[in-house]
Amino acid sequence: MMRDPSGFIPSPIDRYRQILLPTLRLLQVILTSTSMSHQQGAAQVLQWLIVHADTVQSLLRCQELSIGALKELSLLTAVISKTALPGVLEMGGEINSAALMEFQGHINRFQRLCLSLLGRLAGSERERLLKQAEISSSGNSAEQREEMEVAMMQVCANIMEYCQTLLLQSSSQAQFSICLFSPSGSEPAGRDGGRSDLSSSLQSIAHSRVPSLGLVLYLLKNSAADFFQFHQNHRQSLGKLQSLDQLPPEELKELCQGLVSGPGGVEKISSVQRSLLAKRRLVQFINNRAKLLALCSYVIETCLFVLWRHLEYYLLHCSPSDPKDSYVPGTSLFRPRLTDESFGGFQASGGRGTGLSRVSQQDLELLKGDMAAGFGEALQRKLLEVEGLYSQVRSRYTFIQALVRRIRGLLRQPKS
Repeated sequence: MMRDPSGFIPSPIDRYRQILLPTLRLLQVILTSTSMSHQQGAAQVLQWLIVHADTVQSLLRCQELSIGALKELSLLTAVISKTALPGVLEMGGEINSAALMEFQGHINRFQRLCLSLLGRLAGSERERLLKQAEISSSGNSAEQREEMEVAMMQVCANIMEYCQTLLLQSSSQAQFSICLFSPSGSEPAGRDGGRSDLSSSLQSIAHSRVPSLGLVLYLLKNSAADFFQFHQNHRQSLGKLQSLDQLPPEELKELCQGLVSGPGGVEKISSVQRSLLAKRRLVQFINNRAKLLALCSYVIETCLFVLWRHLEYYLLHCSPSDPKDSYVPGTSLFRPRLTDESFGGFQASGGRGTGLSRVSQQDLELLKGDMAAGFGEALQRKLLEVEGLYSQVRSRYTFIQALVRRIRGLLRQPKS
C-alpha cells in the first residue's frame, strides 16, 4: 500500500503511534498510581512492552529525533525505567525457563538502547537538534526550542533514573554492584557539536558499544551549566511578569511574536490584547523553565550517584589485570562485575565480551586522573550552589552535597 502524498491519510506507523501514545500515558499513570511496590502491575506492563518489542526498539533507535519523536521517547523511557528491572518478570506469574530467557533478551536490548540514546542526547547531537528545531519552525523558534529542551531533558532524566535503579537493585554494596559504564573519563565532543559529520556514521556503532563514565561527567557538567542559565531566565521572566505594565512596547511585541500569525499581526492587535498575549507567553516560559530546573536538578543528583557507585568500585574494589590487557572502548559490551543473571542486559551477545580481566592498572590511573581533572573545585562549587538554590525554591532537600563529598574523597585516595 502506497503512502498518501497529500498526508490526509496517515501512514501505518503514524496510525500505530496514535494508539501507542495514549497507551503509554495510561501505563505511566498505572505505574505512578500503584507505586514501585506493586510488582505484579509492573510485570504486566513489562509483558506489554515485550509483546510490542519491535515497536519499542524501533522508537529507541529512532534516527530522526523530531519533537514528536522525543515526546514519544519521554513517555517510553519513563515506562521502561520503572518496569524493565531484574526480578519483575518472576512476579508476573508462572513463566517457563525458555520464555524467561527470551523475555530477558528483550529487556537486555531495552537497556542497551536506552544507554545508546543517552549518548546521543547528552552528546553533540543535542545542540544540533536544538538548532534544527529553531530553523524548521516558522515564527515560534523560541517555543520550539523550549519544547525540545524539555523533551530531551526528560528523556535523560528517565534514563539516569533507570541507571540509578539498576545499580541500587543489583547490590547495596559497591563491590558487588554491576557496572553500566566503562572505566574511561574521556568526554564526548564539545557542546558546539564538534565533528558532527561523524555522528550519523557512528550511530550504528553506538547501539553495540557501552558508554563511558566520561559521558556521565559530561552530562553532569552540561546540566549544571544549564541549571544556572534556566535559573537566570526564570528569574528574569518572573520580574517581567510582575512589572508587565511597565515593559516597553518593543518587548511586548517580541513576546507576542510567536502567538500572532500573519504579516503585521502584532501591529494590528490592541494594546490590551498585546498585554494579555505577553502575559500568556511569560507564564508559558516560566512554567517551562520551572520544569527544566526540576529536571536539571534531578539529572545532576542521579549523575552524581552513578559516578560515585562506579568510581567506588573501580578505584577501591577492582583488581586490575596485566597492563597488556588494557580495556579498549568499543569492544562489544562492558560487564566487569555481574553475579546475578537477572542483570544480563550488559552481557555481550554474539561477540567478545569485555570482562573484568580487561581492565589494567593504567586504565584505572587514567580514569582517576581524568575524573580528578573534570570533577574540579569549580564544578563542585557549582553543584553545591545548585543544591542551595533549588532547595530554597522548591523546599526539596537533595543528596548533592553528600555525593560530591564522597566522590571528592575517592579521587583524593592515595595510590595503593
